[in-house]
Amino acid sequence: MIKKDKVKRKGSIKTWVSVVEGYRPAPGAPPKQRTIKSFGYLEDQEDPEAFMAKVKEFNANYRAENVPLRIEAAGTARMYCEENRRQNYGYKFLEAVYKLLEIDSLIKSYEKSHRFRGEYSPSDIFKFLVLARILHPDSKRASCQMKDGFYGMRTDFTLPDVYRSLDHFADFEVELQRHLNERVKETIGRDLSYAFYDVTNYFFEIDFPDGEDDLRKKGVSKEHRVDPIVAMGLFMDSNGLPVSMSIFPGNTSDSLTLQPTMKDVKESYGLGRLVVVADKGLNSSKNIDAIVNNGDGFVFSQILKGKKGQRYNEKLFDKSGWISNEGGTYRYKLFREEYEGKDKDGKKEIRTRKVLLYWSKAEADMARRKREEKLKKAERSVNNNAYGIKKGIDEYTKEKIIDKETGEVLENTKKLRSVDLEKAEKDAMYDGYFCIITSELDYDERKIRQAYGGLWRIEQSFRIMKTDLYARPVFVRKNEHIRAHFLICFVALLLIRIIQYKMGEKALSAERIARALGAATCQLLKGGIIHLDDVGGAIAFQKVRNKKGEIVETLAYSDEDEIALDYKEIQDLFGTDFYNIYSRQEVFNKFLKNITVA
Repeated sequence: MIKKDKVKRKGSIKTWVSVVEGYRPAPGAPPKQRTIKSFGYLEDQEDPEAFMAKVKEFNANYRAENVPLRIEAAGTARMYCEENRRQNYGYKFLEAVYKLLEIDSLIKSYEKSHRFRGEYSPSDIFKFLVLARILHPDSKRASCQMKDGFYGMRTDFTLPDVYRSLDHFADFEVELQRHLNERVKETIGRDLSYAFYDVTNYFFEIDFPDGEDDLRKKGVSKEHRVDPIVAMGLFMDSNGLPVSMSIFPGNTSDSLTLQPTMKDVKESYGLGRLVVVADKGLNSSKNIDAIVNNGDGFVFSQILKGKKGQRYNEKLFDKSGWISNEGGTYRYKLFREEYEGKDKDGKKEIRTRKVLLYWSKAEADMARRKREEKLKKAERSVNNNAYGIKKGIDEYTKEKIIDKETGEVLENTKKLRSVDLEKAEKDAMYDGYFCIITSELDYDERKIRQAYGGLWRIEQSFRIMKTDLYARPVFVRKNEHIRAHFLICFVALLLIRIIQYKMGEKALSAERIARALGAATCQLLKGGIIHLDDVGGAIAFQKVRNKKGEIVETLAYSDEDEIALDYKEIQDLFGTDFYNIYSRQEVFNKFLKNITVA
């Protein structure tokens, strides 16, 4: 309503005009008024009639848009009832990206071409599992227990239906990845100036694999576990968006995954020349030959210790030829070298590549600190005879001390343990030094560092899959189900990465995106009234600019809520603005329907 307050101001009485509404701050409390909008003093207006007409128009519009809702709440209502059930609607933002990629159409096309006659919908199940993987990552069984917690989502399927559908997901694994690549190219654009590739593995909480054909094999675990594992190779573009993934048995060497994966990607996606960026685990002569013979390029890191790195020691420790920055905290040396490779027919040929050697003081300091910590542990081990209990293969091995010339087993000897300070001194020589090799002879130092520097995004993607998407431990056991599980994780990762890419510099972490959207919940009350819960619950920290001009968080609390701020950023990205506590269901449904991503 319109309120006119008489205010004494500078010796005269003026009329302050505002629009207010009444409310009760608590049950049984006396009514109060809150100001909706203040318009100013009536006497200060050039045209008081036009001014009041504007006020009346605002008041009428506000009343029309904010019709009082009649909420029925029986005092005998029980906790465990449909009316009191809290449901998530934040998934609708993820679903908008899912729709952009037209995943439903591909799965339904698969159903039609394979004459699917099941009583459940694989497309509904796949979408549910992908979105649940982001908001409530868990086993398939645990996820299905939450299937009624999504507002308006069709989930009329059973747990056995979910397991049956995994077989179908594995069938269109490759086809879906190709489809996603085309949709990304059409809607966002692929930047394949560099193709980043890396390999990781995921463990299963089992003791032994089930037979020779099982993907789950004992192998070198990235997490130093002894459980059976499977390996995943992941290609990513320069925008940080996943391109494709491939699954290998857990005992497959990292270096052996690149060639088949790269061949499949190029053939399946019709890609031109690629420059593959990878770390030293993929750097083998066979991989380099395969890349060059295929007309592609590479940017690989190179070890400096051991036999492979010995050829660079002369230039590494030669003090001449280095280019240093002003502060002396960074220096590099760039040169060409000839190396021996093999052509497609296996014949040897001499090729040329560029080598970048560089040193960083920050990395040198870190390497020194790590080595000093290891030396302390080694000293404690020697003094206390710690770690003397043999484990694993050492349990069934034994040591004999023999004479090299005669082969005679020497008796009455004692094995002395000591700290290898000589090795530590040799390792210290390499502190802060790194090496990158590339086939791209036109690259300068900056471009080589820039290309290799983008590899952190694929490592971050693996962390997102393992931590935020809870991709491991894996609870399914059939090979088809394992492939389906990682396909679901791959699509979930792509959705998150697209949102982050769209947010640009304001990109939130995967954890914060999931937290904000997971907090967007509501209840459907009697009479078709939607009650929206507060999207918040985490106090934000104050932010300041540091000496470099970067905005960083402090340890001081702010008066804002971090989840609420994150949710606002997401709403802004999707072009929505809906913050009412209560809404009629048809109005709320219209809001959800209009959530789209450009």
